[in-house]
Amino acid sequence: MQCDSTNIKHWIETLGTFTREDLPGNTRFSCTPEDLAAKTYLIKEMKALDLKVTMDHFGNLIGITEGTDPDALPVMVGSHLDTVREGGRFDGIAGVVSGLEIVRVLKANRKKTRHPVAVIAFAEEEGGRFGSAFLGSRWFTRNLKDEDLAAYVDAGGMTLPEALKVLEGLNPLVERTHQPVYPARAFFELHIEQGPVLENTGTALGLVDTITGSSSFEVTLRGEANHAGTTPMDMRKDAFFGMLPIATELNRLARAQNIHSVGTIGRLRLVPDAYNIIPGEAIFTMDLRSLDTDTLSSMIHHMKAFVETTAREAGLGFSLREKHLEWPVHLDKDHLKILKEAASKRHYSYLQMGSGAGHDAIILSEHCPTSMVFVPSVKGRSHCKEEFTAWEAIEKGCNVLLDTVAAIAQIVE
Repeated sequence: MQCDSTNIKHWIETLGTFTREDLPGNTRFSCTPEDLAAKTYLIKEMKALDLKVTMDHFGNLIGITEGTDPDALPVMVGSHLDTVREGGRFDGIAGVVSGLEIVRVLKANRKKTRHPVAVIAFAEEEGGRFGSAFLGSRWFTRNLKDEDLAAYVDAGGMTLPEALKVLEGLNPLVERTHQPVYPARAFFELHIEQGPVLENTGTALGLVDTITGSSSFEVTLRGEANHAGTTPMDMRKDAFFGMLPIATELNRLARAQNIHSVGTIGRLRLVPDAYNIIPGEAIFTMDLRSLDTDTLSSMIHHMKAFVETTAREAGLGFSLREKHLEWPVHLDKDHLKILKEAASKRHYSYLQMGSGAGHDAIILSEHCPTSMVFVPSVKGRSHCKEEFTAWEAIEKGCNVLLDTVAAIAQIVE
């Protein structure tokens, strides 16, 4: 059996048209007109493949085949439908359409499976609208409840429960459920690598064994705003210069680790933000990630202590607010072996590797055996309009998933 990049290309290019027209690249936040248009298209395509289609309260779309064993749990394939602001066409979407193509190939070859095969498109993975990642998959796995939703508010002041009401516009097209229980046999997520390793090494596939843990903080340093011309350098309480040693130490610390680890200060705001006033406050984010739990824990403790020591020595006040913490996740070892065998049989080169980015697979791994396959990102670019992966590269990843899904879902001859 063979997947076809022509279908993959058609689906990705079509879904790429459901985007805000006033911004470059792809911007498709949850519960927006663009999101509803993409969901409408996916519902149509799932039904064309004769899948039973449902959408839960959160907007997660599930299309499922019928297995020969009514008691067998589904094998799920998918990823997310939303994008970051001004992102690309492939992030998330490549995994959703791979699920569609796997089902198409099985049906075209008249293959029935003991386990149902389900294609899933998760909502709000990126957190672009409501500021928190993996909300759709957390709802799907019941890690998020009705009473939790009102805490999430978008930039315009709309709460998540208010935003979800727009999904009612799809009720005539799809069967709705609230928060169904979906125990699963397995979950597979094909994803673009979002980094340069596979392309730079000329490798066809990345077979993921670990997903990085991550921790993020908002740090505030408080000094004293004053005149930039009349205040001597040795009499200043400059919050910005107090931040610089912290940035330097974060860079040094991440580079010093033996296991893949990174540190980033991605956002910085100075108050009062004027060219002729010494900054009285520096408010910045501090993001730490590692593939190893002990390493991440050590980095977190080191940087918290360093911020405190640095602030006190500079005569600055400070606060540290932890915004997010996810420990590293190890994916299923047995299914990794099957993926390796499938890649070898097709003579595709592969690397066993970790993922430096978070994915819905993190949440699903607590729910069922979970695996990921990476395909190369051209020039390592992602979360930007230049994001691209060759169609044939996605086809290879899809072929390996097809063979693996067929083995685990158990084709009935």
